[in-house]
Amino acid sequence: MGVIMEERYTIAFAGECLPGHAVETVRQRLGQLFKADDATLDRLFSGKRQTVKRDCDKATALKYKQAMEQAGAKPVISRASSPDTVAPPAKAAEPAREMTAAERIAAVAASSDQTSPSPGNGDPAPSTTAPNTSHLSIEPAGADVLRPQERDTTPPASIDTSALSVDDQAQRLSEPTPTPPAAPATDHLDMGAVGEEIPRLASEPPPPPPDISALDMSEANDFSDCASLPVADIEPDLSGINLAPEGSSILDDSERKKDEALAPDTSHLRLDDS
Repeated sequence: MGVIMEERYTIAFAGECLPGHAVETVRQRLGQLFKADDATLDRLFSGKRQTVKRDCDKATALKYKQAMEQAGAKPVISRASSPDTVAPPAKAAEPAREMTAAERIAAVAASSDQTSPSPGNGDPAPSTTAPNTSHLSIEPAGADVLRPQERDTTPPASIDTSALSVDDQAQRLSEPTPTPPAAPATDHLDMGAVGEEIPRLASEPPPPPPDISALDMSEANDFSDCASLPVADIEPDLSGINLAPEGSSILDDSERKKDEALAPDTSHLRLDDS
């Protein structure tokens, strides 16, 4: 049986731009896309078909097609090779391996005249002697595969549910949403015409103007009424004040703060004879 080869593709460009894209803009985008210099861009836009990518798979061809179309260029994609069939490579022979327990059980259950698989395809080589199955037995259908001591048992968790209770069926899990207030009555309201002024609300009357009948204007540049009032010279009476001699205490004894220190207890002290 042959193997179908994956189709290969070639991507080319003949200098044709997609509708709505300017040549200079497409040239700049292709230069950034392919990291091409001016000489390479001149060849791409010469009008002749230039190969961009040879012998690539379908996924790669679609990536080039999408990138070039996003740049505004019209790609030319052609099939590089037709699908063909080739013979599959010969599979290397694998060394014979020892039969597992499951394979030995299957061999016993199989008929004695069944032809064993030929060596070289990954199956065990035919055996001329029947395996020893005296120590094997088949359990009845529906029997447990693992013995009780082979099972992974998880001790049950002890959860205190004394504080929990179950409500009656169809009870709410949360308090019901309060009923929204009724919509305000608007039957006494109407809409005014477009451009109609909104009536003003009642307001306090404006205060009366101040009485300025007692005021007059002074002559220009006359600020005599702004001058401060003259202050009479006052001579203080110093007859009851005298100066103390130099070095005298400022405070009297009755005005001083006195700290009464207690005498220390010296009853436990004595003088040694020297």
